[in-house]
Amino acid sequence: MRPDELRELGYKVEDGVACIRLERPEQLNAFSSRLYEELKWALRFASNDDAVDVVVLTGTGRAFATGGDLKEARERIEDGDPLSFYAFVDNLPWAEFRQCPKVVIGAINGLCHAGGVIAAASCDITIAAESARFALTEGRVGLADAVAPSLLSSRLSLAKLKYLLFTGKEISATEAERIGLVTEVVPDDELDRRVAEVVGEVRRTSPQSRRLFKQCVNQLEPFPTDPGMLFASLASPEAREGLRAFTEGRPPDYERNSRTGL
Repeated sequence: MRPDELRELGYKVEDGVACIRLERPEQLNAFSSRLYEELKWALRFASNDDAVDVVVLTGTGRAFATGGDLKEARERIEDGDPLSFYAFVDNLPWAEFRQCPKVVIGAINGLCHAGGVIAAASCDITIAAESARFALTEGRVGLADAVAPSLLSSRLSLAKLKYLLFTGKEISATEAERIGLVTEVVPDDELDRRVAEVVGEVRRTSPQSRRLFKQCVNQLEPFPTDPGMLFASLASPEAREGLRAFTEGRPPDYERNSRTGL
């Protein structure tokens, strides 16, 4: 992939900062399999660019990212090809965040749900706008994945983590900072300025020290590589009902689903 082949993501380098911008605003920057692939490429490209020492990830429009594209997910589950969903799994970029030797700063500009929370948690530093909202919404559509619990278990109390996972409740940026989900919250109109300041603060330390510290900290944080939990949830009737309800714009009926087995 080349920069001129990007369709759902913007990538540019200015003054040593690689700015990666998710650009599906009409879909609230939901991750299609294509966007996952482009984000994976962008992180690798920045990792290998000697002119880049810091990476900034942000979104376009009123969302940072709202998780996987559920319309595409439903189509892939129901298309009859048992390998179709690997288009998502094989392009997941989470390992690239950890392997990137550069500091990755998340500029959380708006809605941050499901996979968006994983993207934010995968960043090394997260600065959120006051209007940003956070939620782990996977359970609302019958899905479960090990990545979010693994990344967040060392940052949130288990009580808070379980509450967010079991309810899918949306919380404010202020609450997200209070419980340790993000690094800092700033007024919306100060997000870009504060991110630029943090870039300057990061550059007070040496590139090698940052790379070694990042490796050390990553070793303290477990990271699942087996997508078994995700595939188990995808195979369930609840996931089919949840995804069907989402794309049809109605609440899921999990009780009826469990009674009928549909």
